[in-house]
Amino acid sequence: MTSENETRAKRPIRDAAILLFALFFPSLLTWAYFVYGKGLDPSVSKYIFAFGKGLQFVFPVAIAALVLKIRWLVRKPNRRGLLVGGLFGLAVGLAIFFLGRYGASSGSSLEPLFARLREELLARLEPMGLASRGAFLVLLVFYSVFHSGLEEYYWRWFAFGRLSERLSFVPAALVANLAFVLHHVILLSVYFGLDNYLTWICALGVFVGGVVWQTIYRRADSIYGAWLGHGLIDAGIFAVGFLLLP
Repeated sequence: MTSENETRAKRPIRDAAILLFALFFPSLLTWAYFVYGKGLDPSVSKYIFAFGKGLQFVFPVAIAALVLKIRWLVRKPNRRGLLVGGLFGLAVGLAIFFLGRYGASSGSSLEPLFARLREELLARLEPMGLASRGAFLVLLVFYSVFHSGLEEYYWRWFAFGRLSERLSFVPAALVANLAFVLHHVILLSVYFGLDNYLTWICALGVFVGGVVWQTIYRRADSIYGAWLGHGLIDAGIFAVGFLLLP
């Protein structure tokens, strides 16, 4: 009995540690690769990123199965969730693409910024052999189709889902989204600069997108609608990157 009581007493500490890792590890990984890793040998920073991403996406299912003892339920796609997620993602993805196309065009007011973005992007891609259009298309498909789904499973099902067990929708959504935005701010600051208004406009957009995806997830009880919307927006972002390639 004593042992069982001790185990119960330790659960809040254990659950808090799991949540803290889930919420802040992606930001640590983003900083390690995009900020700290910038001064490292590209092959080293590449493996840091690959290992970190693997750990990030294995962590939820391992913790769910081995520690929390919760069942993994694969639900069918919800048509309403897919429709809302798809329309939202398509609208935002197209807006990003056309704004990026304008910014990258000769004579636009954002041309100097996009010239710097091109330099930063190529500096990241060339050491990994991804600066060609064919290789970048593979990267676009990977992030739009697979990585977006993994992020939805991580942020909506696991991080937001665990928070929702303790908090109502609004505070759970706020906490999960602030952590979701944090690693994007680190990434955006690399390309735009922390003092650039575009960093914070984009961060606000990420926050709004997270709220939309959490709402879709909550109502549809599946990640598919959020996954579709997330993937379409990522496709719009990577399409802008494609325009910046030589």
